Amino acid sequence: MKKLANIHTYEYLKATYLVRFLGDAFFYTFLYVFLTNQGFSTSQSGLVSALSPLAALIGNIVFQKLAKNLDVNRTLMVIFGFIEMSAALLFGLITDQPFIYYAIVVTIVSLFNGPYYSLLDGYSGTYISQRNKQYSSMRLMGTISYVIGPFVGGLIIGTTNIGYNALFITSGLFFFLATIMSFFLPKQNIEINRDISPEEKTTIKLKKHPDLIIYLIFCFFVLSLSMVSDNFFSIYLTNERGLSTADYGYLISATILLEALSFVFIIFRKNMFRNPTFAYLLMGILVMSRPIGVAFNLPLPFIYILAIMRGIAWAYYLVFNVKFLARIIPLKHLTKALFIVSISLTMGRIIASLSIGEFLKTTSYPVVFSVITGIMALGTILSAGLAEGYKRKEKRADKAALLNEPK
Repeated sequence: MKKLANIHTYEYLKATYLVRFLGDAFFYTFLYVFLTNQGFSTSQSGLVSALSPLAALIGNIVFQKLAKNLDVNRTLMVIFGFIEMSAALLFGLITDQPFIYYAIVVTIVSLFNGPYYSLLDGYSGTYISQRNKQYSSMRLMGTISYVIGPFVGGLIIGTTNIGYNALFITSGLFFFLATIMSFFLPKQNIEINRDISPEEKTTIKLKKHPDLIIYLIFCFFVLSLSMVSDNFFSIYLTNERGLSTADYGYLISATILLEALSFVFIIFRKNMFRNPTFAYLLMGILVMSRPIGVAFNLPLPFIYILAIMRGIAWAYYLVFNVKFLARIIPLKHLTKALFIVSISLTMGRIIASLSIGEFLKTTSYPVVFSVITGIMALGTILSAGLAEGYKRKEKRADKAALLNEPK
């Protein structure tokens, strides 16, 4: 495996994404439906939904200090993978436990899950940036995993008596295989950019990157709400609208299939990521499709159509996230930039999870999702407006610099 990783690194990385995301797909797709079927309330599901990003936030803050170089990052990925594998197997093997048990196990998985992906994306982003490779075709493997996982999981739950535990055990096995693959990732030699200012040799100065600050605003108010509302969207469909677990799995699989097709389209549109204003408007409008369907309590066929639109938004985001950061941040700080974005997302998810779970105890889904839609719309408008203002300011500065050049 080591020889394969060294000779065919790009293909090996794609296979690593495929296997790793299969572990995620079998674990997270049905998590909140499973908790509801166990008899836990929406506020308890909200607590789990909040604990998950809180653990990820702590993990990102702590492990950012350890992520000194790509070789150390590779070792951390192996350690994190073994811990996640153990937690997933515990979730599947020890059944019918009180709420606190499931909350603790999910927290452990989340503590290492977010940092793992920041490390893997940092490694991959550095590799492709130095070799002019396409991140989108690599990340497509993860998307394919989420087509397979929900479809197979829904099929298992809908046609057999095996139960959810088999899905969590399968997840643990994929985590194990991905960990072994991470161990054999080859070392990378990075050429440090000599143009980096002295104060940015060791860290990222946010005040020097207004474009990054604007992106963090978008992540906090729009993308984090989208992630959290998706958790309650699954409960809304299965509990409030009577959708079966199998049909929910098929819906998610269809959404990710659209995401995969969007990836293929995006690969051939290299200039789609150079305009942040367009990016924020496109992603914001598309991720609002699910909350809008619930807010208006639309008939199920219309909700299905709106729900799968999220696949387009997420395909765009997953590529934009790395490409945009690699363009505005010194390459040696790409992993740290990904950590900062992850922290912004998780802070938003913590607040949203606790708030939505509590509001749903006394307020209907349409009302709560109407508020969610409004906040996401304001976040989209604010981010797009700031991005456009910053772009025009940069153009004016460039024009002034040209006029002041000695002739």
